[in-house]
Amino acid sequence: MNIYFDESIHTRGDFIVLAGVVADSDVIKLAEEALVKCGYTPGLHEFKSSMKMQGNQNAQRLREEFQRIVRRCKVGIAICPVDERGSLMAYAARLSQKMAVNRPDEGGNIYLDGGMRRQAVEQPSGFHIVPGCDSRSIVGIQLADCCAHAVATILLDEMGIAKRTMAAGDIYDDGRDGDIELGWILWATLRHSLSSGVLVNPNDPFFEDPRHHPFGLELSAACSPLLAEAANKRFGTVWLGCIH
Repeated sequence: MNIYFDESIHTRGDFIVLAGVVADSDVIKLAEEALVKCGYTPGLHEFKSSMKMQGNQNAQRLREEFQRIVRRCKVGIAICPVDERGSLMAYAARLSQKMAVNRPDEGGNIYLDGGMRRQAVEQPSGFHIVPGCDSRSIVGIQLADCCAHAVATILLDEMGIAKRTMAAGDIYDDGRDGDIELGWILWATLRHSLSSGVLVNPNDPFFEDPRHHPFGLELSAACSPLLAEAANKRFGTVWLGCIH
């Protein structure tokens, strides 16, 4: 159970999203193949959410490929204010511990992007933390970058700070009109990856409550009320019922 971490920082919302992506060797191979397919060289080039997308078809294709690949992964997220950037390594360790509960018999490595400040932290049982990683050579961190940015976009939408839409015709093939919020699209794409598979209400006799506990969620006590409310609403439980 290797976990790859990267962060997405958004000063206008005063938050950092730290995403931990569980990816096996098959997923890593798919990500490397996606880089090649989109005109990039693994180990030399990398996916970055900050890449210029407008007019860059290769970058757009790579983002779409990575978003599809992430659906094969499990994802945990930590959210904290920007001024806690120096504590990201500690958040990664705590989030990894929560994620490991879902797979108690597995250990592995925890790969941290090189931009995270090193701290003295307790390693989760069975895991080894690998700090200071070069994301160009550790492609799993690039998947975490993609995830962290998507989660941040969902939060900015939920907080009312940045609402973006896409034409429904670009998403669905049934000819429908109108626009769809990008935050909703990204949430719908990620929701299965965010789920632990554990029902919130397992004793529901009719199995009508489709909410699941998250695979891993860590919120800083210093989050603003607006941020905490948005994070809990979107990620506190994972809805796996019908969304259409």
